[in-house]
Amino acid sequence: MRIVRTGVLVALALALTACAGVPSSGPIQQGPVVAPAGEDQLIARIANPPTAGMTPEQVVRGFQEATASPDAKYQIARMYLTPAASAAWDPSSGVLIYDSSGLTLTSGTSTVDAAGRASGTIGSTGEYSVAAPGTPLSTSYGMQRIDGEWRISAPPDGLVLGAADIERGYRSYDLYFFARDFSVLVPTPVTVPLSGSGLATLLVRTLVGGPTPWIAPAVTTAFPEGTRLTVESVPVVDGIAQVDLTPEVLRADDTTRQKLSAQLVWTLRQLPDVTAVQITVNGQPLPVPGVASVQPISSWSIVDPDALSTLALGHAVDKRGILAIGTDSAVSVAVKIKPDLVLPGVSLDSGRVAGLSADRRSLYEARLVDGAVAARRYTGTALSRPSWDCTGAIWVVDRGVGLVMVKDGKATKMPIVEAQGVTDASLVAASVSRDGTRIALLVARGTRVEPLLARIERSGDSVRVASPRRVDSVLTEALDLAWADAGTLAVLGSSGASSLEVLLLDVGTSRLRRIAARSGSVTIAAAPGADHPILVGAGASIYRNASSSWTRVTDGLFPVYPG
Repeated sequence: MRIVRTGVLVALALALTACAGVPSSGPIQQGPVVAPAGEDQLIARIANPPTAGMTPEQVVRGFQEATASPDAKYQIARMYLTPAASAAWDPSSGVLIYDSSGLTLTSGTSTVDAAGRASGTIGSTGEYSVAAPGTPLSTSYGMQRIDGEWRISAPPDGLVLGAADIERGYRSYDLYFFARDFSVLVPTPVTVPLSGSGLATLLVRTLVGGPTPWIAPAVTTAFPEGTRLTVESVPVVDGIAQVDLTPEVLRADDTTRQKLSAQLVWTLRQLPDVTAVQITVNGQPLPVPGVASVQPISSWSIVDPDALSTLALGHAVDKRGILAIGTDSAVSVAVKIKPDLVLPGVSLDSGRVAGLSADRRSLYEARLVDGAVAARRYTGTALSRPSWDCTGAIWVVDRGVGLVMVKDGKATKMPIVEAQGVTDASLVAASVSRDGTRIALLVARGTRVEPLLARIERSGDSVRVASPRRVDSVLTEALDLAWADAGTLAVLGSSGASSLEVLLLDVGTSRLRRIAARSGSVTIAAAPGADHPILVGAGASIYRNASSSWTRVTDGLFPVYPG
């Protein structure tokens, strides 16, 4: 999990309220795109130029290998292209990724066709998308003889690389934008090529360019329109990243300058050689109220996407009531609610609880105090565990009916737009990100239940859920899920015939980490920070994970953290 650094800024604290101080984010590892910033070195593949007498297939193979080189301008790769193709080819337009089974090449009269299985794509903005298992990959290379040698006259758009090429030469970093109310930062991962230098420049250039397409309707940025780097360079001198912006940024008022500073600091703090950030305009320091000209990377903790209240304990249910589970695993009976509730969900401030009736048909809400009487908020057919967001809304799936949001005591059916095959009847469960910008869904597809991620678009009082997308290509069965932090889902499930596991999925990348699950686990709870170990409910007991082993905590069911 990302380390939470401290820092106080009263001016910003007064300007930012609502979801401020709400949780969730940080890098955890997964598949082809691996290793957090600074913990590995670029492994270069040596690109070889074409040699005389190469067959069309050999030319295509050579071109593919050369495009996996860290050579930023792809000078050697362009040697495999005709002059016209080299001038027209844009390697930055995206990456099509094939899986470890590789590609099969077949030569035609004037083409070489490539076929295999896709594992994902990387868009021109660095947005990574996971391919469904078994998705075919098919592309073609037009060929032409130049001075007696075969060259590629019509390459595919962008790059076609293997998963191993991505593992060697690409890494994922978070860009930080704001939730729509500017209350909390939201990490937006991008997957970018490593060239051994220029990462600060690349990240800042991409950040000021705005959010990636999928998340854009759910977040916002503080950079005034038209803002860009004065020159294409963010030098890091003695640990200080020097960000020189164009005069458009001078249009920003004091509060907006604080916000864009937070975006820059949180984005650049991922780089191990950056200890502070200085923002200038045409070489002159940009005044930002409340901070020095050189802003330490510990600044702006007020908008930390992983800041969870110190009151954020784990909770569970047994016959005594709702239990509180402390960070030291100490257990106390927190409250007795009337009526008795199952599958509780605790609000982010730990002040309220939502839960289901024993028959799981009714949703109740109450203060989290002993003796509280819960109010019925919704009645359906078969409800999932409720989940809270930072606006105080409760989200629940009424199985067979669809997604329901309860806000201020009013229940609203939430259809999913741009649904891409997801139907109301296929929804099994939901867990909303604590910043309120995304919602993780368990969706039944045939005999499988798989996790998907949708965005939450907010405009005034209008809320809609849109564009669910795959977050992994590994799981074949998912039982439960929870947000470990703002960028990581903890999913209880299995892959094929494998044993039950907890998979930590770094959404928006291909990274994952696996933990063998406690046998018999059916529910999972997760939250940011080392003080909040993963909890599972197995049988009638609650277990916590520490150092990849499971320790029994107490009798109980349905563990949950706030959110």
